[in-house]
Amino acid sequence: MPLTKTDKTNYLLIEYKGEEHQRFYYLCKQLFQTIQIKNYHIYRGREIEKLQVFIEVDNLSIAEAEEKLKEISASLEKRIVKNWKCLPSALFPYSYNIVTLPYTKANYPI
Repeated sequence: MPLTKTDKTNYLLIEYKGEEHQRFYYLCKQLFQTIQIKNYHIYRGREIEKLQVFIEVDNLSIAEAEEKLKEISASLEKRIVKNWKCLPSALFPYSYNIVTLPYTKANYPI
């Protein structure tokens, strides 16, 4: 699924893959509450240790999206080892700012 078709996006994506997936889930929820992000969805990938966090935004440019993702990533990195990637990225062409469809909604405890 493409995240961008032009230089604008409606979703920010943080894709985590690691052993501390449950901790990452709760850290995201806590951080988003603190910085007042209300429109987000956390899904599990096919493998249990993969989480996809979709943050709804309103037509952000790729540069603005990347800046927002850097702020969120830096806040998360203070609390947990970085095992995630953030999209969309200005470093990639539009055709590389893609995501695999989520498997199921993440709910913990599993």
